[in-house]
Amino acid sequence: MPAISLHTVPMDIQLNILGYVDPISLINLAQTCQTLRTIIHPTRVNLLQRLLALELLPEYGGIVPLIRGRDNQIIPPVGSSDWESNRYACGGCLKLLPHQRFDNHNILRLNLRKPPPGSREATRLAEWWFLNGWEDDVRGRIIQHRVYARVSEEVRSLADVRRQHYEATHPDDEMPHNGVNQFLWAADEQAEAIAANDRTAYDAELLLCGLRRHNRRCNECRFLRGDWGHLSPANNPGNALPPLPVATGRKLPFYNLFDRCFPTFFNPVPLSETGRRFTAFGNQRNKVYEWMMCTVRCRGCSKWQDASQFRLPIAAYKTEDMLVRELGQYSVWDAELGDLREPKCNRCFLRDHGMAAFRRHIVRFARSLLLDALNRVKYQVLFGWGKLLEDFRPGGDFASWAEYGAPIVSSFPIQEDDLLTVPYLTTWQIDDLYHRFARFKIFVKHMYQGLRPMRQSILDSRSNEEVMTNVMTSWFRIWYGDYYLYEGMYRRLKNLLEWIEQHEQDVVQYALGVDPLRLERYDWDAEAEEGEIIS
Repeated sequence: MPAISLHTVPMDIQLNILGYVDPISLINLAQTCQTLRTIIHPTRVNLLQRLLALELLPEYGGIVPLIRGRDNQIIPPVGSSDWESNRYACGGCLKLLPHQRFDNHNILRLNLRKPPPGSREATRLAEWWFLNGWEDDVRGRIIQHRVYARVSEEVRSLADVRRQHYEATHPDDEMPHNGVNQFLWAADEQAEAIAANDRTAYDAELLLCGLRRHNRRCNECRFLRGDWGHLSPANNPGNALPPLPVATGRKLPFYNLFDRCFPTFFNPVPLSETGRRFTAFGNQRNKVYEWMMCTVRCRGCSKWQDASQFRLPIAAYKTEDMLVRELGQYSVWDAELGDLREPKCNRCFLRDHGMAAFRRHIVRFARSLLLDALNRVKYQVLFGWGKLLEDFRPGGDFASWAEYGAPIVSSFPIQEDDLLTVPYLTTWQIDDLYHRFARFKIFVKHMYQGLRPMRQSILDSRSNEEVMTNVMTSWFRIWYGDYYLYEGMYRRLKNLLEWIEQHEQDVVQYALGVDPLRLERYDWDAEAEEGEIIS
């Protein structure tokens, strides 16, 4: 008895079977033999659905991130090692591309993101109909119309589910600030309500997530479609060059702008050796800045590259609006090249102006970033000294202990009016402040042990504990706890600045060797997890 295979059974059985296969199997069957290929005759819609199914498989698309709607927390966090292999399907060029080639809108919105396992879209069968006798373009339009009609009908039928999802992710009660553990402040009833809303939102996302993934487009397809058409020079006759197309990416944590634009150039400093920032809210990332990673399309090579490849002013890397503004107002004076008005990526600048000019500009760019980082840390080092100078004066918190404060604040190496405006700190000043702070720590220790004042103020009858409670508040407490970290970071950045000035060729080689799109970064989350295991 001959073996029975799918292409040898009657056509009515074949059609029944083909109506219940997944998108990947449908294309695989079409590639097995001429008989099935003639029957299936896959269209662009079928190929796109296959890509959308492949992006959910770990070996092709990587992870399926989960996004909590009420605070937009992404699990796993963006920038972690799990995101390195994360790829998404583009409905324009029909390719599986790295997530850096899409903007936030196209991979994080509810309708366009990857559906979680078990959801309706993750388990959807192939949408295929036997349309024998029709021309290819007609068949494609018929199938496309049916798919879009199905999606539109589902969107209408899921209106109540969408409303429930919105109510669950936007409760009327005040929600905690992003990064603060909601269960630390919430009462038991509020914590239960938050957990119930999370369950409701997740159940709704099983029906809503990824419903319009076929509309997802990569940045290049959006550009070719004309999404940035209003930025064309034809629409601005006689005006300066408009900003280049800018696509927003995910936020990544960096300690300073130099690490954001030159990641992994120097060995990163572990979080345990970096000082805390003076932030208004106590979020968990109070040691690093979370900056938006934006990609820009270069006119010279027509490639999308990270904004750091264009050597823009420092302000451009803080927000998208500032980046667009700096691109539109780009003007750099060069002694040999004159006034440069068009921003170009590193390789295009090298091709047009030569190695000598590129070396000048890339080194100047690196120095400006390091100087900005140095100024930030200098502010942290000097932040608390102004308060100490005031506290040991008459009327200050330590006025009754002024004699003990003489070795700490007398003959201060920096003028008080210049504390926040001094351009830089010399090695002698840093060393002197180091010894003064060591004396202050001894003074604080004695204060907690009940150090009696040499001259008790009549107007101040507070105890030592009350005085220290009043002093160690807000950002001063952070400054006191992390002073040695600030001072160590200032010394390190100062040494790095001197090193760059002596090794300009290394900066050039790094700038030309780094991947212009997939910038690497230190995995802070991996370090935190390792620290938890060790502890």
